[in-house]
Amino acid sequence: MKMNKKLIAIIGMIAAVAIIFWKKIALLGLVIILFVGTLIARPEITDDIAVYEELRSGGNAREEYQDRWGMDESIWPEKITESMDVKDYKMVYYNPWDAQYLGYLVIKYPVSEYKAEVERLKSYKSTEYKGYYEVTGEEDYELLAVNADPYYGFIYAMTDNDNTIIYAEQVFCNYFMDLKYEKYMPKEYFLDGFNATQDSQYYKEKEREMDEIANE
Repeated sequence: MKMNKKLIAIIGMIAAVAIIFWKKIALLGLVIILFVGTLIARPEITDDIAVYEELRSGGNAREEYQDRWGMDESIWPEKITESMDVKDYKMVYYNPWDAQYLGYLVIKYPVSEYKAEVERLKSYKSTEYKGYYEVTGEEDYELLAVNADPYYGFIYAMTDNDNTIIYAEQVFCNYFMDLKYEKYMPKEYFLDGFNATQDSQYYKEKEREMDEIANE
């Protein structure tokens, strides 16, 4: 028996409405999950240098610290030795739905060790970094080494040229940090111009690019 054309059209409309409805429900569910994740998640803050090796990426690290989204953390010291005078240290881990890392380590070295560490860092094959997340350069300190990625952020080391080296990192994804990073790290330790908020022109540009790709 042939089905009435009007009935077919009505069924088709109902199906289309149902698909749109369920897509909106799924999208709303995702938004709720992300919102709840933001409310529940809390930054894990560590300033105990005794656990440094557990929070540096690699085989000795705790599970959530073993990989920094593939970023190279070999710029940071492999371990802390007795001769290193650690002036300041903080590592912040935040994971509302994607892992984010913010950290800095300030070490004053004995003269001979300082020279060796500067040589090690200057021999590192640094990457391009200017323009990523609105970074313009670094004027407060001499930048010795940097591993930067236009999506995942920065790991770098810089010096005051007085035997002190500052190691720092901001590693994340999706072109912005949910973490209010300026609360946890001195402003002068960020590269000049760093802006990883959703208000940045960098984020807005990347968002437009993603929209264009999605609409192709």
